Amino acid sequence: MRESNEQLEFINNSFNDLSIGTEITGEIVKKNPDSLIISIPNYKYEGYLPFNEITFEKNDISFLDKYKLNDKITAKVIKLKDQNNHVVLSILEYEKQNALKIIDKIYKSNETITLNVDEAKENGLVSYYKGIRIFIPLSQIDTKFINDTTIFKNKHIEVKIIDFDISNPSRVVASSRILKEQEFLLKQEKAWDSIKVNDIVPAEIKRFTKFGAFANVNGIDGLIHLSQISWNHVKKAEDYLKSGDIINVKVIDIDKASKKLSLSLKELSSKPWENIEVKYPTNSIVLGKVVRINDFGAFIELEDGVDGLVHISKISHNRIEHPSDVLTVGQEIKAKILTVDKNNKRISLSIKDV
Repeated sequence: MRESNEQLEFINNSFNDLSIGTEITGEIVKKNPDSLIISIPNYKYEGYLPFNEITFEKNDISFLDKYKLNDKITAKVIKLKDQNNHVVLSILEYEKQNALKIIDKIYKSNETITLNVDEAKENGLVSYYKGIRIFIPLSQIDTKFINDTTIFKNKHIEVKIIDFDISNPSRVVASSRILKEQEFLLKQEKAWDSIKVNDIVPAEIKRFTKFGAFANVNGIDGLIHLSQISWNHVKKAEDYLKSGDIINVKVIDIDKASKKLSLSLKELSSKPWENIEVKYPTNSIVLGKVVRINDFGAFIELEDGVDGLVHISKISHNRIEHPSDVLTVGQEIKAKILTVDKNNKRISLSIKDV
């Protein structure tokens, strides 16, 4: 009688030792088509492990084939007693706890994680990592705006956890955008390091402003100022360049601190004022085109970047009130070279002395 009382007391104590959330490790003693029966050491009831508490796969019952009799299983108690006097167990809940610890470590160490996108919603993407729901807001998917999130469904995406508190595991927020931004900055840094002053590099014309054109060099925006487009006087960059054109340019200045890159197109052509005295000897007759007219005379273009001035007193033998009385922009005229000043880039011409 005393022995029976001791056994009853042992059984009752064993029952009291189990509670919801208790982790147990037992052996598989039976395999059913949709579940496993697990022995629970020192406990009067066996454990019942249904298929839907073993794996997140909803329909693949063949998953059970990987389990053999006498295999050891670790799971959590989710029900103390069902209608068959079984303790209902869950591997998923056990793995969720471990998954939370892994996510906590990933979050604190600023690591990345690759997820499969399970759901695509209007406001973002949803993934599950060992049963833990991870949300990627629409604004955190990419650096550019995403119109259609469904293109990410069932695809892998690399993210960083940006909001997590292990005490509130229902909210886990991740970002793919932050990785893309970091990748962009790294590429920019490498691009800046690869460029040197005086390098000649290909550049794609992207956009125009009133002071020049911006061109892309290895992912960096560089400015071709109006004064660096041509040796001629340039009023509008669009007169010389087209958006989308890929041209060679010379790097003339780099300011990494301010992220400014200065480029030149005209530096790739010969400087028109070099050997100017040889090309345009004094007293020679030259053919040019009127490009500008003002009160004191007219500027004659001799070649790209080289203009000569005909003073109003040297335009005609007759007295004129204004150069426009006898000259028009675009008109071709002959003139005599009076003086050449290379240092100050000035050439004096005379029409009336021809």
